[in-house]
Amino acid sequence: MRRLAHVLALGVAVGAVLLPTSPATAAGSVYTDAVDLGSTSRADWMKDLAGGTPLSALSLPGTHETLAIRGLELTKAQQDFGISGQTLAVQLDRGIRAVDIRVRVTEGKYFTIHHAKEYQSANFDDVLSKARTFLQQHPSETLLMRLRAECPRSNISITDCTNDPSTVTSQNIRTIFDRYANTDYSGLFYKESTVEGKPTATPTLSQARGKIVLTQFDNVEAEYGIASYNDHTEDTYNNPGISAKFEKVKANVERAVAGSGGQFYVTYTSASGGGATPLFYAGGSGWDPARQQPSVLGINPQFMRYLNGGGGNGRIGVIMMDYPGWALVENIIARNGGYVVKGAHQAVWQVNADKTYVDTRYGRCMVRGPEFDSSKTGGLVTQRACQSTAPSSHQWGAVKPSTYDGQGYYWIKANNGTCLTAPYNNGTPPPPGTQLYWWGCETRWFSGNQLWNVIPTPIRVGGKDTGAYKFINQWTGLCLSVDPATAATAGGKVTLDTCPK
Repeated sequence: MRRLAHVLALGVAVGAVLLPTSPATAAGSVYTDAVDLGSTSRADWMKDLAGGTPLSALSLPGTHETLAIRGLELTKAQQDFGISGQTLAVQLDRGIRAVDIRVRVTEGKYFTIHHAKEYQSANFDDVLSKARTFLQQHPSETLLMRLRAECPRSNISITDCTNDPSTVTSQNIRTIFDRYANTDYSGLFYKESTVEGKPTATPTLSQARGKIVLTQFDNVEAEYGIASYNDHTEDTYNNPGISAKFEKVKANVERAVAGSGGQFYVTYTSASGGGATPLFYAGGSGWDPARQQPSVLGINPQFMRYLNGGGGNGRIGVIMMDYPGWALVENIIARNGGYVVKGAHQAVWQVNADKTYVDTRYGRCMVRGPEFDSSKTGGLVTQRACQSTAPSSHQWGAVKPSTYDGQGYYWIKANNGTCLTAPYNNGTPPPPGTQLYWWGCETRWFSGNQLWNVIPTPIRVGGKDTGAYKFINQWTGLCLSVDPATAATAGGKVTLDTCPK
């Protein structure tokens, strides 16, 4: 692992003392895991995610002031892996998928990378060429880019950069960007995000793979990027104090978990000001030699501990960080597990336009099978080979119960109006392997044996991603499944079974 030069700025030695106990599945345990990107490549972590997933539904690790590696400690914000865009190349390899690029106009026609007045030994060409190389080598990935014109055009202070020439206008900056995006690096950007004055709808991962998606272009007096990208953003940066800042970070992450996957939530863990450096906020202050970590933990180790302890258990949105450690990146990536495309399974079903339910492992259709007796009030649920024209006995539909509070669950109704039913079994939940019935739909709220939670579950069949579902019985917690022992038999069982992970 490459050791951090900036850790030495705290006057410390890299230690191995554990932070407070966290779950065995957690990523990272020592202070440096929260502030060192490490050496493990995560270059292709998006390849197993369903292509139809909106980018807003993902949890994405990002860097604030992505290339801020030069100048005094007040202007440094990232671990230094080299000039000319090499720091960006390493970040992308380690799993970073959202970046924050600050540009200054030079010679009236180029962009260079700055943090305030400090030139960061990189140009916009370095950024775009490194990104293009990475995306060509890893076409399953995408990169979200916040862009900002860093130099003010009026009221310039001693710490600000100045454009060259100083007469540069916002229109000049927009024209330069248009040349980069649509001529010099044509095809690299998701084009809809680069149209001046027309922010785009959120793309899906399939639309964005292999491209840079511009999320916003600040300080140019025109709108670009993704509409509503910043509607739920935490970016309190002007020296709020470590404790107060962490509470704001945690609150926005928890809003993201509870919020709609159709909306972006963006959380900046970064802050500085009043003499406090980005490293002070990211890492902490003082040094405890006994524990070999800062006396006051910064945002990054606190955030690592929070995530390790089960905080932010769900989609947490875009997390923009100073000095992110590998454990934070891993923890954020892990929140995307629900969008990982899995293989075919007997308890994962495709639902077709002809109302057939087809299990993805054996390709068998769920059937309203033989009646129990001549009354025809109920019968067995079985499976058969699907037919080109689906008979009524092969047709099912998910319907919200209308006569009582279904609490978000569904009836799965056969074509004859009866419901998919787990045997009541004298009030004892039946075990895995129990064959299902079709039976008249109950109207009592507690009839959980007829209620099903419908969970979208992306899968990959025949090399192609496709949508599918798990159907989880409310009463038993078991899944609708084809019985493997009778899967090859017409009239084989459709059962309850343990749900796939």
